[in-house]
Amino acid sequence: MSFETFRKNLQEKNNITPTTSFADLVKRKAEVIGDKVYLTFVRDFDKDIDETYTYRDMHLQSNRVANALLKVGLKRGDGISLYQINSPEFLFLLFGAWKIGIYVVLVNTGLKGDGLQYIIDHSDSKLLATHWSLLDNCLNIKDQLPKIEHVLVDMNEALEDFKLPEGLISLQKFMDASDEDTDVKIDPNDMATLIYTSGTTGLPKATTFFHRGMYGITLLGLMLWASRIAQPGSKLYTCLPLFHGNALQLCAMPGYYGEVPVVLSKRFSASRLWDIVRKYEVTTFNVLGSMPQYLMKQPERPNDKDHKVVYVGSAAAPKELVRDFEERFGLKLFEGYGAVDGGGFSLGAGGDPNAPVGSMGKPPEGTIAEIMDDDLNILGTETVGELVFEVKQDEKEQRKVSYYKNPEASAARIQTAADGRMWFLTGDLATRGENGWYFFVDRKKDSIRRRGENIAAWSIERAINLHDKVLESAAYGIKGHQVGEDYAEDEVMVAVVLQPNQTMEAEELLDYLQDKLAYFQIPRFIDFVEALPKSKVHRIMKRFLKEHGVTETTYDREKAGYEVKR
Repeated sequence: MSFETFRKNLQEKNNITPTTSFADLVKRKAEVIGDKVYLTFVRDFDKDIDETYTYRDMHLQSNRVANALLKVGLKRGDGISLYQINSPEFLFLLFGAWKIGIYVVLVNTGLKGDGLQYIIDHSDSKLLATHWSLLDNCLNIKDQLPKIEHVLVDMNEALEDFKLPEGLISLQKFMDASDEDTDVKIDPNDMATLIYTSGTTGLPKATTFFHRGMYGITLLGLMLWASRIAQPGSKLYTCLPLFHGNALQLCAMPGYYGEVPVVLSKRFSASRLWDIVRKYEVTTFNVLGSMPQYLMKQPERPNDKDHKVVYVGSAAAPKELVRDFEERFGLKLFEGYGAVDGGGFSLGAGGDPNAPVGSMGKPPEGTIAEIMDDDLNILGTETVGELVFEVKQDEKEQRKVSYYKNPEASAARIQTAADGRMWFLTGDLATRGENGWYFFVDRKKDSIRRRGENIAAWSIERAINLHDKVLESAAYGIKGHQVGEDYAEDEVMVAVVLQPNQTMEAEELLDYLQDKLAYFQIPRFIDFVEALPKSKVHRIMKRFLKEHGVTETTYDREKAGYEVKR
């Protein structure tokens, strides 16, 4: 089915017009395909406990949320923070708030303390909804949240001795409200969602999504993805957190719009993923970060290819891993590129079975991408520079990224070159091959500058991770002042996590890297650590590693007298 055919069919089926609201769409789906199962939630795979929810269920349950929110005094334009594990209740709250023009702040459940407090307070939320297992994190900062008027607690699976503190409201009791339709007029310019960046290089910024985006470029992107997976028998699966753009915007919502069943579990489990996929006859899922590596390092099983998965979507998987992954599990792994604050731009293989291994893909038809230097000069093929996308004049407003209460950062994303053309700056380094395929190099702010050489951290990590004893690693730059030396640029440092029950000396790793990396890429400092600090979407938080710096247990190649071959 072509994208245009899919888009036309979807719009006609749901009577979508420029004035259609999200509440209208949810109601129409309940009326037209109300008994069709939209969501299967794997509450406890080991105990064989799951739940199913139809399109009618999604409508009625979100109506209960909407009416309850109105009953406690919240109104269109107010915000709520959702600090919640993957669950049906997450989507009920999201849908219900959207129906009445209340914006939802998606909060990373890995946050605690100041990081958690900053987002809830910065977002101007009036209500906080959380899971009982996360409540202590909220209580620890409650005195620093003066704008919060109500706290809802999801009591699902609460321990028998758990007692709800006085003044807090059970989400289940809160949702004991009318399931009648609400009647709140939504302005297309109303905020719908705030998704904060991971804060890998500083304070998180809140990317703002508006109701107009639900039927503009954002929806078209969702429908484009949905058109590729809306085949007979298709079924999506995600174990990624719903507070992240991948799970929500590439699985839960495309599934909903495209009427493709969605299977949801609480979290990623390398040992259980394939069993879940088999049981629920999943055809497509996405992986991020180190997930493919963890799956490949699971013990091989005779039934590794016994599933219905056609392809897996991925982002920046090491090219050395791709073919082995495909061969072992009997499927296709398609790379893609996009970002929550990416202006709706993307790269992808478009289902091309001959896409080069490790490529991010190509821009879709009608979109122009380039590789540029810091002065917005277009660079040649095979040259590392920043990935940018041309912004056409008539789409500038749609492509503009709005960071909540941060107009300076918002304005910086689109720059005008000397010839008057506008470009969206992604902040990611890449190269373009002769045939138009793009290849990820690193995040621009994640580059290491050592003695005049720009070094891609990802390249160092890729080489280290190929060692049989290594589970994963992180490479980053350490400044001279952090080690009592007088130099302005970086020295390369790596933190390495070994496979269980493995040991390794630093010299063994360096010997291994000698013929795999350029001399200037070879790490000077090496730390063997038990785990890397990560966000809930498996992104390594390198700022914490940099802050930790060099310690007494850190191996220093120069002090040890280890000689690097040139």
